[in-house]
This record gives sequence, structure tokens and C-alpha cells, in this order.
Amino acid sequence: MISEIGRVSIIVPTGIATDDTCKKFFGNLGQSKTLVSLYDFENRERLFSTVDSRMKFSLLSMSGKPIDFSKFSFFSTNVRHLENPQRVFRLSAQEIALLNPNTLTCPIFRTKFDAELTKKIYARVPVLENEKTGRNPWGITFRQGLFNMTSDSGLFKTVPNNKTVPLYEAKMLHQFDHRWATYDVDGSTRDMTDREKAAPDCLPQPRYWVERSEVENRLSEKWQRKWIIAFRRTCRTTDERTAIFSAIPSSGVGDSAFLLLPSYGSVFLQSCLLGSLNSLVFDFVTRQKAGGANFSFFIVKQLPILKPEAYTQRDIDFIAPRVLELVYTAWDMQPFAQDMGYTGDPFPWNPDRRAQIRAELDAYYAYLYGLDREELRYILDPSDVYGADFPSETFRVLKNNDIKNYGEYRTQRLVLEAWDQMFETPAIRRNPAIDRSIKAA
Repeated sequence: MISEIGRVSIIVPTGIATDDTCKKFFGNLGQSKTLVSLYDFENRERLFSTVDSRMKFSLLSMSGKPIDFSKFSFFSTNVRHLENPQRVFRLSAQEIALLNPNTLTCPIFRTKFDAELTKKIYARVPVLENEKTGRNPWGITFRQGLFNMTSDSGLFKTVPNNKTVPLYEAKMLHQFDHRWATYDVDGSTRDMTDREKAAPDCLPQPRYWVERSEVENRLSEKWQRKWIIAFRRTCRTTDERTAIFSAIPSSGVGDSAFLLLPSYGSVFLQSCLLGSLNSLVFDFVTRQKAGGANFSFFIVKQLPILKPEAYTQRDIDFIAPRVLELVYTAWDMQPFAQDMGYTGDPFPWNPDRRAQIRAELDAYYAYLYGLDREELRYILDPSDVYGADFPSETFRVLKNNDIKNYGEYRTQRLVLEAWDQMFETPAIRRNPAIDRSIKAA
């Protein structure tokens, strides 16, 4: 209905460009090249005085004839922000298709540099599952938990026996940690302490148990191992971390968590997959894609994941032992260790050691994703590169928590030190005992 020399503009919720339910409309705008601009605002400065301050809306403009590039801006709180060249960026229809090939929806960038860095990563690393081409390099199957907390409640038991296994809920797990939280006798949850985790036989107390046979029946067609990869279905870009994946014992899993089941690759390669899912660079990209609180399958499928063949034997030798040490801290994860050929006791729960290992992995994955040191430094803290007034933020909560707990942004220091040691000098710290077990396997 728009004249060739005309344009139409409208104020709409930002979901018009980011939600899965709007993908056909927004995808058509991109494919027809008629999207002029989409400027997203948060109502924190009460641009609309009677609307909730958390409401997000956009100024959407469309053209009657094709144009080469569309202009975007996100997280503005007043119109003056559109005059800041750092906040406004351009994307072509081809670039949107590169970043979100399945839905053709728009990623959410705070600055032009976020957009450029994300495009660089996607030019090197494919999405986890491309529905248009059918490519699924890891052979991933997604499951929405194993048990619905409402309709399957008749299967839940409040007293365990030798035929039951715990029913995990999302709040109980975190990155590389299947003992993040536990239920107390009064039905409340709390974080498990480092002292508790130091005991390898101290396990989280679930709210319910389910029959082991029920779990085996629901997993049998897609997964045979005695451990599984689960992730939280609720996420926030304002938390310390957004993408939260964990290897957990083969157990019941409630619908507050999703399952990611790879059918391709050895357990060593699958440990590399787990490592990448919990890396800072992967989390950085996730934050550009997660517009709400739901970490839906359509978001996960369009995130960049290194293909199995991208890992050299040297990469596997570096990553797999470190993932093993992070995962195998309690006896109930022994099947994971045994699959990797490791027959020793669980590794001690040492927070400082774990922070060091994770920093080494974060630096290594930044390298595998094609980043240089300055780009890694940016991901850790944009203000450290461009100054305090720069409009983007990545891991602000992580930084603030580190400063509160350690008096410094410890994660940044450890990751950059690891980068310098690995890629500025030839030496790489190793754990000889683990390496010998991995090589023997």
C-alpha cells in the first residue's frame, strides 16, 4: 500500500523485530528490503508518562521501494541517543540472515561495535542448527525437560528409595556445577556452600524423586550415557551469566530446564561442546540474541557453535581435561569421568583453582572463535576499552560481583593473563595426571 516514494512509520512493541511469533512479518521486511529503520527505546525516562518504565517499544519505518541497508538502535531512553553514531548501526538483509538464518529476526545490539564483533564471529562460526539448510553438525536433539511439573506430578515421590533418582530443577544447576543449590527441610532453596562442595559425597537435596526406569524410558531413544547436558530455560542479560549449561547425572529433569543431547562426536568432543556453551564469548553473543527472559530453542539454535571438525587434537587435549576437572567434583558424576577414561577420585572443589581453569578456557575459546586480545578485552569490559561513557555493557554484574568479593575484576585479570601466557608465549599450563588419563583413554 506504500507508494514507491512513500514511507510508513509506526510505534510498536520491540517484539515486532525480535519475537519468534513475528518472524514471518519481520523476515518479509528484510527479504523485500523495505525496512528503513527500527529504533528501540526503554521507557525509563518516562517518554510515555502513564506506561510502565520497563516497557520497550520501537519506532518502525518502512519504505515503498527496496533499500540496501536498514538502520537500528537498541536500548535508547531518549531521542538524543539516536544522534550518537556509536548507538546506531546498519545491517543488510544478508547480514540479518547470517545472524538469524532460521527466523530472520533482528539481534539486539547496544552499539555499532557489538554488531561488528558479532558479525565477525558469525562469519567464522556457524549456527548450532540451520533449519534452512538442514545442517546440524552435532546432531543435537532438544528436549523440554523430562517431566512436566504439573501434568507429571503424580510420578513424583517425596521419599527416595533404591529405584529412584533426583528430579533436577533449573535452580539447582549452574555453569559446570550440578550442585549449585539444594532444598532444605522446610521446602526452601539455598546455594550450596564451598565447604559442602568440598565433600565429594555431599549432593544436593531435590524436592522430588522419580523412578529411574521412567528416566531411562524417556531418554532411551536419544541418549544412552549416564549423564546429560541441561540448561536453564529462563535467562536474563542483566545477570552475571546468561547462558547456563551443566552436565548433570542421568536424573529426572523438570520443565524449568531444557536438555541438549548431541548424537555426534566422542565424549571428548562433547566436553568441548560443553566448554564452548559456558564460555564468555558464547555468552557475549547470547546477550545480543536474548531479548526477553525465555532462552527458547529458536534462540539457542541460532547461536554460533564451533563444529566438531573445527577442533584439532591439540584443542581437545587442552579443553577436555579442564572440563573434566570442572565437572567431576562429586561421586555422582563418576560416569562422566569414566566415559573420558578417568578412573581417579573426584577433583577437589577449589574455587581459586576453578577460576583459573575457567579463565584458561575462556581465553582459549576466544582464540578459537577468532578474536584478538583487544576484542576479548572488549567483551570482558567495553568501558575498559572505550571509556566510562561508552553506551555498551557486557558483564557488568560479573564485574561488580568480582569487585565486591575480591576487590578487583578478577575474571578480567585471569582471562587476559591466560591469553598472554598461551598466545603471547608458547607455554601452556597443564595437569599432567589428567593428561595421562585422557591420552590413555
